[in-house]
Amino acid sequence: MSDAAEASLIEKSAPAKQENPALAAFRKSVALHKKGSYAEAEAVLRSALEKAPRDANLWNMRGVNLRMMKRMSEAIWALRQGLSIDPQRSALWSNLGNTLKDLKHTETSIACHQRALELNPNDSGTHHNLGLAYTVSNRHVDALASFDRALALNPKSHMIRWDRGRGHLHLGDYKRGWIDYEARLVTGQLPKRNEPGQPWRGERYNGKRLLIVSEQGFGDAIWIARYLRRVKDLGGELIMECRPELIPLIASMKVVDRLVPKGDPLPDADLHIYQCSLPSLYTTSRAAIPAEPYLEPELRRLDKFRELLEQSKGKLRVGVVWSGSTTFGANHDRAVSVRLFLQWFALPHVQLYSLQKGPPEQQLKTLSPGVPIIDLAPLMEDFADTAAVISELDLVLMTDSAVAHLTGALGKPVWVLLSYVPHWLWLLDRADSPWYPSMRLFRQHAWGDWTGAFDQAASALMKLGVSRKTTSTHRMAHPLQGVP
Repeated sequence: MSDAAEASLIEKSAPAKQENPALAAFRKSVALHKKGSYAEAEAVLRSALEKAPRDANLWNMRGVNLRMMKRMSEAIWALRQGLSIDPQRSALWSNLGNTLKDLKHTETSIACHQRALELNPNDSGTHHNLGLAYTVSNRHVDALASFDRALALNPKSHMIRWDRGRGHLHLGDYKRGWIDYEARLVTGQLPKRNEPGQPWRGERYNGKRLLIVSEQGFGDAIWIARYLRRVKDLGGELIMECRPELIPLIASMKVVDRLVPKGDPLPDADLHIYQCSLPSLYTTSRAAIPAEPYLEPELRRLDKFRELLEQSKGKLRVGVVWSGSTTFGANHDRAVSVRLFLQWFALPHVQLYSLQKGPPEQQLKTLSPGVPIIDLAPLMEDFADTAAVISELDLVLMTDSAVAHLTGALGKPVWVLLSYVPHWLWLLDRADSPWYPSMRLFRQHAWGDWTGAFDQAASALMKLGVSRKTTSTHRMAHPLQGVP
């Protein structure tokens, strides 16, 4: 969703006439909406509609606030009620399209935005919203055309640039993608920071201090760690802000001079760069991706895992992760239940090990006794522990989260189950990743339908076990070959 585009549609729908109670309620609801007080705004609108049930503006605004409250069915009803009163109002059509997009009703969402543009063809916000609907439909070429049109009408919109940048990155067009990706620094998506020194553009910094500023999630920090050696080789002191759970892992690379826990005050520095800006300095094409493994496990950390690992008794050791961070807004699209992993992957030749951390780990407590999964999370204090135990596994099988980056960075086999429109890093319609050669991708073919991806991965896991057993049997039988 684009809040800026939606807000413009809301305000344009306000009628220019003498103030009346309905209009006063509308304006009050807009002010509350801008403050994020959606429930309060909805209450104002509901009360106003009791007295003015034929006011399409009130229905429009009520639908917008219900959507922000995740009351999607009510939002759709409110917006359709508004359209029954005024079917020529483009804002109603586009806001209905936004709501349907959230529900992954992509074709209907696109049709709504197209109808809005028939009524108001030069509205930048509607072109932007249509581009977002195309994105959720995995139609990134069409999305880029919509974003281009939106920017032509509103060239100062940083949010449109941000969404266009991700469209280019989905298609693997890194040269153009990184340019727009920098818009995130001015859209307000990142917390305001007092970054020390001047922005760094990739020049040598001999005798100076460079600070890499943390942003986004754990996986992003692991992903960009491949560039740290290159950055260090360009000059002076290198400091990196880092989430505490990642500090031992990054420190083990012996590249960064100083690691600052995220949450501590930023140190003085001559230069700074946000961590996800590093790829734009070095990777302007797929051919330029540094894909070799760049992390090594600290094997001394394995001692505490030995007893649990030995319980595999010769079976394939398969680590599993079924959810990313629950604080990530779209985690519901990529996360599943641990029961789904057990249904598909608890095979006779496999010993499952849970690497899951955070609230989803509690799902293990709901399982029946004797379920064939061993929980390693209580022993994993940070990502360096996770890296060590992954080094002893045959495979990590998971939905998309930071452990995928960690396993790929170690060069260990990792199979990732992806939602219909996953993170742009995984590109489109391919089973491998140029960023991590040891990775295999299994994709949804429709929103919310995991069956195909899990079925393919389960089949591959069965074949892997048969192949390993056959290889083991042949090695044992080899000395007896030819003996009657």
